[in-house]
Amino acid sequence: MKKCLTYLLFSVFSLLSAISYSQNENSDAVYLKLTKEYTLNPDGSMDFRYSKKLKLLTYRSFNSLYGESTVIYNPAGQVLKINEVYTTMADGKKVVAPKNALNEVLPAMAVNAPAYNNLREMVITHTGTERNAILNLDYLIHSKKGFYPALMGNDVLAETEPVNELTVKVRIPRDTRLSYKTLNTNQLPVISMEGSDTVYTWTFRDIPAISMEEFQPANYDNYPRLIFSSGNDRNALFSGIQKQPAFAYFCDDEMKKAVHDLMTKSKEKTELLLKLQEKVVNEFKMWPIPLKYTGFTCRTAVEIWHSNGGTQIEKAVLLIALLKEAGINAIPVAEVRNRVFDEKIGSLMDIDEFIVKAEIKEPGMVYLSISTLNPQDLKYNSPDRVFVEMDPSDKTKFIKMEDYPDKISGIFKCKIDSGKQLSGEITLTLVNGSNPWLQLTRDKGKDRSVFTGGIVASDVKDPWIVNSDVKESLIRYTVQKNKAFRKDSNFSFLTLPVMTKGIESWGIRLLPKKRMTALEIPSEMEESYEYALVIPEGMSTFSPVKKIEINNLAGSFRYELKSEKAKVTVIKSIKLKKRIIQVSDYGDFKALMDNWNNDRYREIIFEE
Repeated sequence: MKKCLTYLLFSVFSLLSAISYSQNENSDAVYLKLTKEYTLNPDGSMDFRYSKKLKLLTYRSFNSLYGESTVIYNPAGQVLKINEVYTTMADGKKVVAPKNALNEVLPAMAVNAPAYNNLREMVITHTGTERNAILNLDYLIHSKKGFYPALMGNDVLAETEPVNELTVKVRIPRDTRLSYKTLNTNQLPVISMEGSDTVYTWTFRDIPAISMEEFQPANYDNYPRLIFSSGNDRNALFSGIQKQPAFAYFCDDEMKKAVHDLMTKSKEKTELLLKLQEKVVNEFKMWPIPLKYTGFTCRTAVEIWHSNGGTQIEKAVLLIALLKEAGINAIPVAEVRNRVFDEKIGSLMDIDEFIVKAEIKEPGMVYLSISTLNPQDLKYNSPDRVFVEMDPSDKTKFIKMEDYPDKISGIFKCKIDSGKQLSGEITLTLVNGSNPWLQLTRDKGKDRSVFTGGIVASDVKDPWIVNSDVKESLIRYTVQKNKAFRKDSNFSFLTLPVMTKGIESWGIRLLPKKRMTALEIPSEMEESYEYALVIPEGMSTFSPVKKIEINNLAGSFRYELKSEKAKVTVIKSIKLKKRIIQVSDYGDFKALMDNWNNDRYREIIFEE
């Protein structure tokens, strides 16, 4: 009986070891235990405590990946305390990190941002590292009262390595209400009372590592996430931001002169609007410092102007100040992804970026970027987003953006003469997000760098905007190219031109046979081309006449090549009906994209 029991226990332990090994066999490390604890103190100050036990499994784990840990904080409103740092070596020996293993440096994000050179990054070098060693780190960041407007969290619960056990604790005074929700997990908290505090505890086990697959939904939206806040009024939080002096949008004399100089050169408001956007985007550096490190503060437009740079919200404030000086009404807008947005949870941690809403005569208003010269109103390029309009004269508005399918249609009518020169006309119809309405307005239709393949910018002449508005544009181009073919023996190869800003810009080329996670594309898309070529005597089509049509759950694809004496016609189109491609639909999506990218359908081969 004793032998049977021993054998049974051995079998169970062997099975558990095998399961653990199978989960971690392709990993460089594994988190044995990870704890995050958030505390709202009675005086309004806050504490964040972090501790980890990370087991190193490969040489790469400590030579390249986890030999150091870093902690960024703001000494102006926060205090960092390192509770303990040590390594438990494979043989059980404990190696405590020496004092010189802790070194404060300037975070890379703040190197070129003088106004934020007070930020600090603690670099913790782990000693005694080897395979099967365990890194132990425990630290606490104390945020002084007023540094944050509420206790807020927006935590992705997966890591780059598997996690055996993750505990998240949120501790608040009993008279404070906590709003929370989880995404991609049904785990509920255990609520307990500890003294005068209410404690919410979430425990998660066996969390798989974040996949390295390309084109996953942005910001880890397909992984477990916990969102919480002690601030239950979003309006109050955004109103609190706007109580800062920066949101008076004051301009000094130098700024006013710069605006009025542009006003004398611009004939109408839309042109002036775009000139001011161009000035802010091109002449002022973007400092990539998240708001959580600044305590959600913002410098004034005058300070930003004279420092030649700012954070996202600061560049938005600067552009608004200049627009208001020019007589154009504008407000800041915060972008939040729809999947993490919850109006009942008052949080600022879910803000992705800031943009600017400006009012103009036609079409009435437009959303502008402060980091790039957006070719189209951002309304048409922001699927699955909520725009939080911060209007000081009205209640904060939360507007869910529509998903606008992009449409591109190109008709190429060209002829090839006996000298292999290609000439003709291209007609483009561009709808919604693919319509470069603002760019056409800004560049007066001069942009010709819209094609790739057999025709490039230098081959396109005399663009003529037949019609252009915020929704749709129709443009015609004259084409002339002297050397349109790639020669090989008696064969000539013509690469079919396509739009550079369509599916080609996504960078989706070779797709693996199988996929483990959902795939995201920038928008639903309908892209189609018709190529009509007249060829000279003595030249014939070597590419076979062919017709293929695919219709499935992801969309459709069509390709057809027809040859009639001196005329060759190619029709190629694709329609993608879903922006988020679930694993169950991946095979259908791959079938469409593989055909779209197939070299045989991207060129015509001629024989002489």
